[in-house]
Amino acid sequence: MIKSDKQVVVALDGSGNSLRALQTGANLADAMGRELALLFVYPYGERGKRPAELSSVTEASFEEHQASLSESVFSAAEAELGSRRQAVKRYLLAGDPASEIISFLEARPGVHLVMGRRGLSKLKSLLMGSVSDKVTRHASGLVTVVG
Repeated sequence: MIKSDKQVVVALDGSGNSLRALQTGANLADAMGRELALLFVYPYGERGKRPAELSSVTEASFEEHQASLSESVFSAAEAELGSRRQAVKRYLLAGDPASEIISFLEARPGVHLVMGRRGLSKLKSLLMGSVSDKVTRHASGLVTVVG
């Protein structure tokens, strides 16, 4: 049996880039003889730090919205994989995506993370940086970014 720290984990955000990363992650898992796992970070933080698309989510509706959105993202990823390969585990986290992914990798030193490069506007990317930039700069483990 393969230990969970010997997984290829694909970070998903529901974008086309993350689905391309999923195909790369599945190929790497096959080539390396590792399990494939999926990771989604629900981008929910303090009211002033939430993405605009989550501004209407209240504390009372948080769990329901998180479950619905994460199921949608995981299901799309599994549909993309089809019968080719199944993911063995789903990881669901909540908070700042870059911080959560970095913490996830610190707790699992043998994990190989695969993620898509996010398509931020040039201005937003200059001001804030992208999740993939932050993760690759601060991650303690192996990270592959798919463009």
